[in-house]
Amino acid sequence: MLRRTLLAAALALTAACTPQSDTTPAAPPAQQSSLPTIVLVHGAFMDGRAWDAVKSGLEARGRAVAVVTLPGRAANPAPAAEMTLDRYRDAVLAAMPADGGQVVLVGHSFGGITISNVAEAVPERIRTLVYVAAYLPQAGQSLQALSSEDADSAAGPAFRIDQQRLVAAIAPEQQAALFCNDCSAEVAARTPSLMVEEPLPPLNQAVNLTGNFGGVDRVYVRTAQDRVVSPALQDRMIAATPVRETIPLDAGHSPFFTQVDALVEAIDRQGRG
Repeated sequence: MLRRTLLAAALALTAACTPQSDTTPAAPPAQQSSLPTIVLVHGAFMDGRAWDAVKSGLEARGRAVAVVTLPGRAANPAPAAEMTLDRYRDAVLAAMPADGGQVVLVGHSFGGITISNVAEAVPERIRTLVYVAAYLPQAGQSLQALSSEDADSAAGPAFRIDQQRLVAAIAPEQQAALFCNDCSAEVAARTPSLMVEEPLPPLNQAVNLTGNFGGVDRVYVRTAQDRVVSPALQDRMIAATPVRETIPLDAGHSPFFTQVDALVEAIDRQGRG
């Protein structure tokens, strides 16, 4: 309880600063262009590299894919103090097709809040929102608010805050155990190289949602072994904000490392009907 109180207090201080190989042949261009583009949005403490295997798998099935790396990370640098949910929203909007076509928008973990904010802004551009082990917010909720309700998450003690630089990190010795608890030893060993620092301000920022977001089609990929966003919290969020379909995976928090084929199948189904 003390750790949760300290975390909430530290995050509150930031509010004022508010930024394959695969033998399946690719589909011909005409078929690919007839399907909505899939846009993949990473979660906290990661960047677009998390989606590499999923992107390859989807492209092998003939899907057009865009991967977003949000600002405030080494691959897309910007001051942490300038990061907001709207900066994240605009980065996703910039990655969407310029022709105005619809997309299947996929968000992992904190990316669930980001894609919800995008859907609020341009609901007509979204064919389906796909939440992967993600925070599924209601109006006025933030990551900090949702995570503070997650008594079954093991992530709290691993959270490290640098208040001067306005970034957070996961303790290195706990990264694989939290984000890759169901990974092979080889993949778990690589996990720290894929982890990054996370800007603090957006984690404490509430998302503004109305009927725009409420009218968008949604599915949820539920991860039964998750130690970051617990299955119990996932179930409560789904009950509070119903989705068209819940897709179960026997996976931890990073199914893009451990359940690539199943995750590709789940995402690829969206927008084909």
